[in-house]
Amino acid sequence: MTERLFHGRLAATVGEVVDAGIDLLPDFELAAIPVLDNAERPGEWPAVRRRLRAEGIRADQHRGALLLPPGELDQFSSVGMFAGNDELYLCAEWNDEFESFPGRITSDLLDFTEGTPLGLEEWMIDTGCLLALGDGNGLNYATLDASLVERLRSRFKPIRG
Repeated sequence: MTERLFHGRLAATVGEVVDAGIDLLPDFELAAIPVLDNAERPGEWPAVRRRLRAEGIRADQHRGALLLPPGELDQFSSVGMFAGNDELYLCAEWNDEFESFPGRITSDLLDFTEGTPLGLEEWMIDTGCLLALGDGNGLNYATLDASLVERLRSRFKPIRG
């Protein structure tokens, strides 16, 4: 028996959702960023690592994905690090060896109003991912939490496919 994956697209960006804060986001322990400004594996880019150090942001990385605790994600967003074409996964538990979803979920490549990539729901269940976000041409979102969908849709206008 599988869970019901809620998904769609909003007129928003990853940065706007993060900036909306604790009233909107679920309680999470890990924020994983596998794509930043349309570049995969941002944790391996020296310019990104230098900027994080300069801003005082403590981030780990695993296989190129940036791993941040909740407070560091707020700082990450407040200094303008989300510039578009970003992916963000919020997970219930910290995992030093977090493995990102093996496909891209940015809305410039996929439209979550039409469907999600094969295996996304199972991956979210297996990793404890509470919310998956990918922006570009609108904001793709996927979650297993119906109340989170309502909060997102009440704050940001849904985009119809």
